[in-house]
Amino acid sequence: MFSAETLAGLSAKLDQIVQGFSLMIPEILVLGLIIVGIFVELFIHGNSEKSSSSWRYFISLLGLLFILALAFQRLQNGHNGFASFSLFWITPASNAINLLILALGFLILMVSQITGKKLSIEVQIGFLSILSGSLLTGISNHWLSLFLSIELMSLGTYLLAGIRKDSEGARAALPYVLFGMATSAIFLYGISLMYGLSGTMSFSNPAFTRAFSSADPLFIGLSLGFISCALLFKMSWAPFQPWSPDVLETLSAPWMAWISIAPKIAVTWLGIRMIHFIPTDMSMYIAVLAILTLLIGNLGALRQTNTKRLLAYSSIAHGGFMAMVWLSPAKEATEALLFYGLTYGLSTILVFFLAEYQTENDVVDNLDTWKGLSKSQPIKSFLLFVGFIALIGLPPAGTFLAKITYFSLLWESIQAHSSIATITLLTVAIFATAVSVFYYLKIPFYIYFKKSDVNQEIIIEKNMWVFGIIAAGIILCLLAPNLIFNFWNL
Repeated sequence: MFSAETLAGLSAKLDQIVQGFSLMIPEILVLGLIIVGIFVELFIHGNSEKSSSSWRYFISLLGLLFILALAFQRLQNGHNGFASFSLFWITPASNAINLLILALGFLILMVSQITGKKLSIEVQIGFLSILSGSLLTGISNHWLSLFLSIELMSLGTYLLAGIRKDSEGARAALPYVLFGMATSAIFLYGISLMYGLSGTMSFSNPAFTRAFSSADPLFIGLSLGFISCALLFKMSWAPFQPWSPDVLETLSAPWMAWISIAPKIAVTWLGIRMIHFIPTDMSMYIAVLAILTLLIGNLGALRQTNTKRLLAYSSIAHGGFMAMVWLSPAKEATEALLFYGLTYGLSTILVFFLAEYQTENDVVDNLDTWKGLSKSQPIKSFLLFVGFIALIGLPPAGTFLAKITYFSLLWESIQAHSSIATITLLTVAIFATAVSVFYYLKIPFYIYFKKSDVNQEIIIEKNMWVFGIIAAGIILCLLAPNLIFNFWNL
């Protein structure tokens, strides 16, 4: 039926497709974990909600623990190379970034189970889709693989955003899904333009870099603009941030934290990789967008009285701060992103969980709910205070050193290539940090200095030990930074 030459050619093609797959086993296994989760659902579907949720946690956590071990081994061995027709490029830096995302994902899932939150099949698949999309985005070396990775990440966020079935959930999810579909179409059009101009779909191909000097600058700018729309939408950068507060407000703490962490780290790392393949100076455009994002995020948070919306706007501001490393050399930028991503991730998990982790009859909808909390829940109040200090970037939190590192890199960039835009960005970043003190400490002020309208009794605080460990980890990042920097083995 098939000639020997055809079979031989098919075999060679298959070998090329799977070539290098041994370098990306953690990413492949996360995709496999999604399939396993769907398959297991066939057997646990009729069980009670508590039993089904426990099985989903067990499968997800066990799988992620095994994948974490493999990712750590890959990092220590320094694996490096291309996979599947150079669709993916695995480097020591991408190994470190993906290990960080995996660790934060595992931590969120573990804390979620400890605090007794239910895990439905939709949430499980949404969580794992965001995880796998973020991991694949970090190693993509081709427009096709990047588009599919971004869309996989988007599908997960659509699932989580649509979990809430009431009118508030629909109001938040529908615009997000529609805008997400629109940006995906714009992203595809930008990719098609870039391919037409460069003749290649690979970032690392020299033809991609040459296109910036040989092609029409107008079309190059148009292509980059379309591609940026999709990436900035995922990071909730200005002017693509309006969806973020509405969507995050409707989510439970674990998934609110997850959407605020994983896509931001993955896309920031992608920007570090791609910006150095572009010979054109992009510093002015990056600085202007970062300034807008910092101002919108911080000034928007300043006027919020709803706790979740306050945290959502602060997440926008952190996304703008995080991507300032695009103005720095790749190695220094990667190290700064790893440290900032770790400390920001831990701080976000600590605050987002505690902000929602109330008694069954007490839901945090406005700041008045926090009045006098220190009298009834002193441990939780203290840990929340530590978390907000960490999000500001003050000692003794590790985010203090992370922000200092960012400011130092930005100052070095100004000394090397002095420009009004970069100087303005540094000034605005310092101003934004000062503004964040006012809205982040607003909740601790209510907790410690406002009296409650009702008599409060001491409440037995459950599961505070896990948040104590997270808070200790944040402080440890400041006390032993060399331990963290040396761990990544870059």
